Amino acid sequence: MFLRTSTKVQLLFIVWTVIASLVLFFLLLVNRFPVDIAWKDSLFSGLIISIISQILYFIQTYSHAKRPVNFYNFGLVLVLTAIYQLLINSAFKLVLGNERWTEYIRPFEGARAFIVFFILISVSLYWWINKNQQIQSQVHQQLIEQERALTKAELDNIHQQLQPHFLFNSLNSIGALTEINPKEANRMILLLSDFLRGTLRKDIQTLVPIAEEIEQVKRYLEIEKIRFGHRLKTEFDIDEGCMQTLVPPLLLQPVIENAIKFGLYGSTEEVVIYVGVKHQENGLLIEVRNPFDSDFTQYKAGKGFGLTSIKRRLMLLFNQYDLLTTEKQDKLFITKILIPK
Repeated sequence: MFLRTSTKVQLLFIVWTVIASLVLFFLLLVNRFPVDIAWKDSLFSGLIISIISQILYFIQTYSHAKRPVNFYNFGLVLVLTAIYQLLINSAFKLVLGNERWTEYIRPFEGARAFIVFFILISVSLYWWINKNQQIQSQVHQQLIEQERALTKAELDNIHQQLQPHFLFNSLNSIGALTEINPKEANRMILLLSDFLRGTLRKDIQTLVPIAEEIEQVKRYLEIEKIRFGHRLKTEFDIDEGCMQTLVPPLLLQPVIENAIKFGLYGSTEEVVIYVGVKHQENGLLIEVRNPFDSDFTQYKAGKGFGLTSIKRRLMLLFNQYDLLTTEKQDKLFITKILIPK
């Protein structure tokens, strides 16, 4: 009886057949049909309606109709209703004979055709809604996959751009140290190797414990301390309860690099870079402070590739635009990063 359909759809057709048969059976009894004619009529009608509904299901599923009831569907339902009437009349003329068919079946033809037409229009509407929900779900899933792919591509691009300028500066420093202090040059090479190993193995979309990020930042600062000597000092204030909190990898290094650039480049004095990490009610707060001289540089919040890239990364990962903020207090420049819960 069934065309090739899923188990769920087959079960729906079975339920549909039973309900249609029972409703028709009681309608016939109310109209004083004999019981033997009523149950034969209702059962046979239910089976035909079920088969026609399946045909309508397949046509609706594989057609490209954009509206549930248009001229195409309306005409299709009219044709299927006419086919139903032809089948039911032919069957009962054969089973009951012309006399009983004329007495019981023929007077009920108009009402029966209207009921079947209404059922098939409802079926058509149901399958159209079902089909379009599936299409919308597929389109939505495709858009999600495309967005994920674009996000990953953009994050990877940001990742690739974070490294070269730091690497070039380090290599230049190594070149300068090779002649005047080979021991420090060798130490810097080892530190740079450890730092790059930790950087290159990171998946930029996979979150890591803040403890790993702090260790990576310390490796970076050791390299920079060789470059700047006693002028660069660091202060860490890390809440021990935060150490396993997950954050995006390679998040702090561009901030620290920014702090060094604007803290040391315009000064000959000792400079302290402060890094603080603590829990807040709405997430993990990371704070970096560095001195800056407003007369030496026009330091604008959000300017420069480092801070801009971090802001963009945070937006792509957490879909929030205000996770990185900057402020000035006296001669301190403060960068705050919030990792939401």
